[in-house]
Amino acid sequence: MVESARVLFQAELITDGFCMVGRLDLPSTQARLADILNFRGEPIIVLHDVEARRLGPESDKVFKWPMAQIRREAIILAIPREHRLPAAEVQPPLEYVAKEPHRVSFLLPAFAVVGDLHLAKGADIATARLMGGSDFVPLTDAEATYLPHPTLVWRAAVIVVNVAKAEVCSFGPDLFPQQLS
Repeated sequence: MVESARVLFQAELITDGFCMVGRLDLPSTQARLADILNFRGEPIIVLHDVEARRLGPESDKVFKWPMAQIRREAIILAIPREHRLPAAEVQPPLEYVAKEPHRVSFLLPAFAVVGDLHLAKGADIATARLMGGSDFVPLTDAEATYLPHPTLVWRAAVIVVNVAKAEVCSFGPDLFPQQLS
């Protein structure tokens, strides 16, 4: 029997109260963090070599665990912390569809997230029903702000949003109210 190769992939998972950084033990064929999170076969995500801290600027205590199980539905945001395959090795799947970015914003109970959602080229963003599903949606060139402490901001090439936790989706980056002069 041949075992498939596995790889450790570093990711940051954010829940209502904690930010956890650790490594996911994955099959080497797994391509994207969003795909891992959207796989419905497992209700938990297992992280190895975990560092966890409470959300908030005053959180200086770090919990270190060799392994932690996180309920998939508890994850609000996920950020890949490394790229697994060099660009030369990445090949689009056979069913690949050309896509173009659209700027979107999500409001979640404690987060505002802005980034580019990639839809099929020519698709009308106004007809996209992002809030209808319970999937994890990847946004590129993204920024997430922790609303209870807006100085706590994550900026990343990709931030994966749990749409089931979102309360509002807006097409465009302006989530914050305009300042009155």
